[in-house]
Amino acid sequence: MVPAGAIVLAVLGCISRFNCLSAQLPQAAKGKTNGMTNVVIATFADKPTALSGQSLTVRTVLDNRGAEPAQVPSRESPSAFTYFLRSQTAGGPEYGLSQAITDRRRSPERPSTPVFETETLPPGAKFEREEDIADFSDEGFTPGKYWLTVRIENNGPDSPRSAVSVLPLQVESLSSVVSAKTLSTVVAHRRLDGQSVILHRDSLVNDPREGVFFSRQILPKGGPVSVATSIDLVPAGSGRWLAWAQDGTLTACVGWGSDLGNLTAPVPAQGPLLSPGFQIGGGTGLFGVVSPTGRLTTYLATASGLKPHWSADLPEARGKVEWNAQPDGSITVAWEEAGSGRILRQSFSADGHPANAASAPLTPDRPVAWGLPVTGPPVVWVIRSNRDGLSLTLLPRSGEQSVAHLPALEKATSWNFYQTAQGASAAAAVSNGKIYFTPLTSPVWKEVSNAPRALGLHVFSLNGRSLWAEWIEPGFGFRRVNLR
Repeated sequence: MVPAGAIVLAVLGCISRFNCLSAQLPQAAKGKTNGMTNVVIATFADKPTALSGQSLTVRTVLDNRGAEPAQVPSRESPSAFTYFLRSQTAGGPEYGLSQAITDRRRSPERPSTPVFETETLPPGAKFEREEDIADFSDEGFTPGKYWLTVRIENNGPDSPRSAVSVLPLQVESLSSVVSAKTLSTVVAHRRLDGQSVILHRDSLVNDPREGVFFSRQILPKGGPVSVATSIDLVPAGSGRWLAWAQDGTLTACVGWGSDLGNLTAPVPAQGPLLSPGFQIGGGTGLFGVVSPTGRLTTYLATASGLKPHWSADLPEARGKVEWNAQPDGSITVAWEEAGSGRILRQSFSADGHPANAASAPLTPDRPVAWGLPVTGPPVVWVIRSNRDGLSLTLLPRSGEQSVAHLPALEKATSWNFYQTAQGASAAAAVSNGKIYFTPLTSPVWKEVSNAPRALGLHVFSLNGRSLWAEWIEPGFGFRRVNLR
């Protein structure tokens, strides 16, 4: 028999695919039971396996097994549940997660103690609440096996445990860019069975750590997958176009929160995607594919599907290719020339007509690193080595070239450069397992984070003031750090 005033927490036998497990736990502190005598609580993940950073929805169930009505947290008010993920390995990571903690982090000006409303749960009745506990966190969970429990308003004992596994995000390719103060990221995750999963995530405004990945498509076993998100050149309506290329075909869809829309039929397309794509009109996306022979073909994505747009040759383009788009639809492309490593550049009108009779070389040979911003002035940044260290040049410029002298940085494996619309600029690099950063106003490399296996370094700003770096940590997923 259940003693009066006790909270009984058990995994509900009424839930199919789970066995009934009852547990009588010590009585909660006086005044904290909220009249929930004989109320049973349980929580479990809808899909007990998720990738680090991926949406992880749990169902929490309250069941009044007593003979009297009970006052329970209202389904119409903010969540009153606190969740715990505890590693099944001794000394492993633990996470405490709740809507209240998340709200305080995202909106620190809110009152620290939210008011939780209650509702009456009749005898024999039960209700469920779904919550995304990954969205409660501002970082991906460390891969591993966990026990999931819940308690009400952070009072009383935990519920019985249910199992949750977090898998590392194995990034085969990615596209991550800022659009309208939102960091939009698309990833191809390669599963152990050889299939690939297309994941899409848009961060919340002003903090790129806030947000979760949603699965958009599972691809069959096949060759390498390349992906591209898209950014708004003009207001483009609801949702975001994203695309992926594999085994000679290109497919696109629209992502909007957890929803998938406008999944197109695959069309023939030879080569990897350029990152990113561009939303050039209401409900219209533009993507580009570069063939192994250096042929750029653009495609328009609409609700009617994908169709080829215009094509152009990029002479001797056999390696890295980047592009920049303007609101009028014009495109500038930069690429490495096969053999020499020179950086070439060509611009095209919105209908694909080249701006010049021939592509223009920007460098005499292969630089240490280079890049092209996806929007704004189509100025290529180039890092070259010299006797005194490194030089960073912006090409082409009218008049005197803009040059910054950087200290040498040994064994750098990845570089990135960022410049605001106001002209402030900074460089970042991965060297000897660490992330380094320097503003160009007073160049001195500063160590900002350990990153022993960092890949895909990306520097960005959501508002033109704060500056962030993100990178892939193999065996985990994404890491992000505020640079200033």
